[in-house]
Amino acid sequence: MTRRLLAAMSGWGKSWYAQLLFETNLPKFDLVAIFDYKDEYRGLVKAGLANHYIVGEREKAWSVDDWETFFESNPKVVLARHRLKPEEWQEVTASAVQALRNLAGPSRSALAGVDEAHFVAPQSGKIPDAIEGLATTGRGEGASSMWITQRLAKLDETVGSQCDERIVGGFSGDRDRGKIDPEYPEDVHNPQARSIARLPEELRVDGENLPLRRFEENGSTIGSEWVYSNNKGEMERRDTRDLSMETTHYGPEGHPIHDPN
Repeated sequence: MTRRLLAAMSGWGKSWYAQLLFETNLPKFDLVAIFDYKDEYRGLVKAGLANHYIVGEREKAWSVDDWETFFESNPKVVLARHRLKPEEWQEVTASAVQALRNLAGPSRSALAGVDEAHFVAPQSGKIPDAIEGLATTGRGEGASSMWITQRLAKLDETVGSQCDERIVGGFSGDRDRGKIDPEYPEDVHNPQARSIARLPEELRVDGENLPLRRFEENGSTIGSEWVYSNNKGEMERRDTRDLSMETTHYGPEGHPIHDPN
């Protein structure tokens, strides 16, 4: 079982890439719960890969047993937050994660996808035992996890350090880049860098030492570059323009702010 981190600054194409990874892995797991903070993964539901369930006031009162019963009837589901504060969403997620861990085992694989993970496992304050357990001992229980964030500096260090696979894009902030702690020059993750240190051959572009890039067309992101690395020492530079997704992604681009003429 794997614990994977997917992280990049806002606008880098993070949720698109996350949906592609979910699309690929949903058929491979027996149980899948995607904790959708901004209701961005509806395309997986429309494609018939998962059920959709809105999580609001009623679900705040659900026990771990209630969630176990729910997952038995909805083994693959996108859980969309609805009018819950971050701390309320954290509590709901903790109960649901514990239920998923309870159901997982040698003959029943499970995947928890935690979107905007810095709200569920924040650096400040104590995180729920169920969340910490997913990041630390979930692998031994048969539960894989994917932690998605645009604020590495605000993500609990235990969660980040326990991931055995990392896919990291660009970050404009020093604090976020400082949390990456890679086995290669960190400034490759600075899209504004004009010159960077010599990179390993696997991360160069046609022999050049270039920072990760984001590609736009008519103001919209059409692709971006990422560094994949794992605890085995493997690494590669990935370009999402080389990837295609069958489902539709509904993540908002945001309306541009214009300057006066």
